[in-house]
Amino acid sequence: MVGAPSLEELTTPPIGACRQPVGIEVVVRSGVLGLGVAATGRLGLHHHSVAEARARDRDARFTYHLREVPAVQVTFWGTRGSIAKAGPSTLRYGGNTSCVELCSGAGTLVVIDCGTGAHGLGQDIATRGDGAPIVGHMLISHTHWDHIQGLPFFAPLFRPDNTWHIYGPRGLGSSLSDTLSGQMQYSYFPVSIEQLAAAVDYHDLVEGTFDIEEIRVDAHYLNHPALTLGYRLEVDGATVVYASDHEPHHRALAAGGDMDISRHDRAHAQFFEGADLLIHDAQYLADEYAGKVGWGHSTVEYVIDAARYAGVGQVALYHHDPTRSDDAVDAVVGLARAHAATSGYEGEIFAAAEGMQIELSGDQSQTDASSDTQPFATRKLAVHEVRRDVLMAVRSPEIAATLRAAAAAEGLDIWEAADPDTAMEIARTSNPAIILLEDDGNDDVYEFARAIRQLDRASDGEIGVIAVGGTPVSHLDDAHHWINDRLLWPSSAGYIRTKMHAWLLRRACRWQNAPLPPDEAQRMRSLRALGILDTEPEARFDQYTELASRSFDVPIALVSLIDEERQWFKSRHGLDATETPRDMAVCAHAILDDVVLQIPDALDDPRFADNPLVNDDPRMRFYAGVPLTLSDGSRAGTLCVIDYRPRLLDDGQLAELERLGSLVADELERR
Repeated sequence: MVGAPSLEELTTPPIGACRQPVGIEVVVRSGVLGLGVAATGRLGLHHHSVAEARARDRDARFTYHLREVPAVQVTFWGTRGSIAKAGPSTLRYGGNTSCVELCSGAGTLVVIDCGTGAHGLGQDIATRGDGAPIVGHMLISHTHWDHIQGLPFFAPLFRPDNTWHIYGPRGLGSSLSDTLSGQMQYSYFPVSIEQLAAAVDYHDLVEGTFDIEEIRVDAHYLNHPALTLGYRLEVDGATVVYASDHEPHHRALAAGGDMDISRHDRAHAQFFEGADLLIHDAQYLADEYAGKVGWGHSTVEYVIDAARYAGVGQVALYHHDPTRSDDAVDAVVGLARAHAATSGYEGEIFAAAEGMQIELSGDQSQTDASSDTQPFATRKLAVHEVRRDVLMAVRSPEIAATLRAAAAAEGLDIWEAADPDTAMEIARTSNPAIILLEDDGNDDVYEFARAIRQLDRASDGEIGVIAVGGTPVSHLDDAHHWINDRLLWPSSAGYIRTKMHAWLLRRACRWQNAPLPPDEAQRMRSLRALGILDTEPEARFDQYTELASRSFDVPIALVSLIDEERQWFKSRHGLDATETPRDMAVCAHAILDDVVLQIPDALDDPRFADNPLVNDDPRMRFYAGVPLTLSDGSRAGTLCVIDYRPRLLDDGQLAELERLGSLVADELERR
């Protein structure tokens, strides 16, 4: 075998469409490898990083060896936020704005955001390989300038034999291509978007999942004054999450803390649960946040505590504030590590730097089946069929004026109500898409929201109830069940527009989420008191699903318990999944009444025709579910049967399903 290569040779990018080395493991025995990277890690570094490490610590000793493992490679090309900042104070971490490259072991090329850092990436791609055409994929988080300004300067888009797929959040009235073309209008740039020589396909996204070659991508809305998506990419057994431009939902969490105090922040952390690498906006420190509220960015303390909650392996602090010098970013890393030591986060923490490369080699035997039941991010929404009206029930003239301006900017029709009785009458007769309620500190807003929920069952889709003002409620607080979202005050018109935008897009899905039952708070207490959620399978429940499958000649039978944000299967016959999100659970509809819910053909039912459980596995056509009613009257879930073909149970079969459901309900309380 030829002698071992030098460290420089190991870190020299190979020729190819993706800069993809073969499983290089670099172990630092002593000294610090620069750029804020932890002292031991799986890293591939450009020359300047190695030179800097030696300059910082002349006694650093490096050992290395090659291992042939499929590696996911992540390269940072732009790490700055808000505006590019070139100059002597940003040499180490870089001054270009957001751009990250991900290459899979198979060579699939994904570019995440296209800030000014994309210029260097494009030039680099042009030097790779033998000049063969390139197929690439670009994920845009949102269309603020610092995330798209590199697009007109990205060389691979101007080569005629290349093919690029560009993905980004869809709007209500304009497509992604329309939005991106705005910065390339004649007044701003000499080349129009139509003059891009490559074959470019645009893909409008909403929340959900889709595939890029062998890469599974989950898209998740972030909290920013523009409609923004974070991306979770799973490939080769490794998971990388990109969450740039996100502000804590609960403002108290800017100083760090338990994500469980806010259901929205908890959901954000769950989005990157178990990730090997989390690339997260960390533009501010907690002591800076008071002057940055509403700007749409995270604090370092929030990111570290969210990473701890989610069990993340490595955190790359990202979207550095343009006012921070390299030394200031070093100080941020030190603060982050100190906070991690205090809060108990044990993963690696570093600041993303231009030119930094990270290799991840995951366990390919580990697969995440949960994403198989997520809605498709690329699905076509019935946007033009969605009502675009909003009811404002607010007293404050300042709040009313801001809400009115935001709704008008989104092209929404506005109803205004000066008192609760008028608001309820408008809600009952006009069924607005969104209701904005002012929370002035008493319980009236929750009682009104609860009354609105009573109307949902007769509506043509769930009403988005958003509280304005007040403070966030814990997900353990009964009041939160009646409020879908919250706008803390003061809040900018941009934030308000984004919230309205997201709610209308969710409403545009052509399946209907089940409204919350009137007794939801008590129902959840009763369900939790059973102590049965997330327990192991038991024969005493499996006997009923097996019997139901035989008795009704169906391939699938389930004991489904409706948790706060999911349906979880205590027993499942004929189905591999252990749970699905609640918003697509047909059983969540079944617990709204005390009789069997029967759906002869889901494709003919507008409530379920586009539900992912109908259009994708398990491709449900027939459903019948009997509520599992506990002794206090709460409906914990259902015993349900599912078939791939249209069906209809007769009266005798319905009676038998009710009998079996009663036995299962008794068994639930026999612990």
